[in-house]
Amino acid sequence: MSDQTKNGLIPKQGLSPEDLAEIKALRDICNTYEDLTIKLNWDMLSNRPADQTNDFLFYQDNQLIGFLGTYTFGRQEAEISGMVHPDYRRQGIFRQLTDAAREEYKRLGIPKFLFIVQSNSVGGKAFAESYGATYTFSEHRMKLTQDVPEFAKYDLDMRIATEEDLPILSRLNAIGFDMPEADGQDYAKDVMANAHDRTWIVSEDGQPLAKISAMVSEPGKGFIFGFCVDPDYRGRGYGRQILSKTIRDLIAEERTFIELEVACENARALTLYESCGFVVTKADDYYEIGV
Repeated sequence: MSDQTKNGLIPKQGLSPEDLAEIKALRDICNTYEDLTIKLNWDMLSNRPADQTNDFLFYQDNQLIGFLGTYTFGRQEAEISGMVHPDYRRQGIFRQLTDAAREEYKRLGIPKFLFIVQSNSVGGKAFAESYGATYTFSEHRMKLTQDVPEFAKYDLDMRIATEEDLPILSRLNAIGFDMPEADGQDYAKDVMANAHDRTWIVSEDGQPLAKISAMVSEPGKGFIFGFCVDPDYRGRGYGRQILSKTIRDLIAEERTFIELEVACENARALTLYESCGFVVTKADDYYEIGV
């Protein structure tokens, strides 16, 4: 380990266990100070590629006092989240971190950023607006709080996706998440390459009709994401059956703390999740700015 004192902004390619411990400690301080649950996509932080600059750290005399992480899902945008120690705010630290990330993504040709700001974070909202970002949408964070009823209306087959399923996955990603099909394929590959993620293809009579993924990086926990039902099969109870089966499979693995996210404007999805035992625990606002 180097004896050199760390000061100022340090871009990082990959994060070491020491880096992750420092980020977690800073997160805990900031969460306690503002009564927040800052979204840091911890599974992605823990599996950063060593050849990409995704994270930006700011030190004073070896103490981590600022952090910004970037998260890409395709080539159209990058989400960013971060924090500054309460004792070091209003000194332009997060602006320096954001400027550095913006330069990196300008070089990569990604056209826009989305700031993730917890809805009750006064400081986060003030920074996003002062930086010139515009509010675009919000997401609910939801947690499973009760037993899940079993729905068995259809005879469905759920199997783990393989590389042969990439055309199906890319099409469903494009349909469900409003992204180009090439980005949908890249996103599917990234999920399949992560040892902590799993994706199921759902079929009826051999016809694929949906996909759903779960992050299982921590013991006892599961995070459901990437859920999309083909439009031809929506509104007929397929989604509820697939979701309840996924939840029960996770619980069978003793994963009893299960969460997911849903756009606040997606009333149909919100109703579906509530019918399967989820309740809203917090909301994040997304502010967009061009790179």
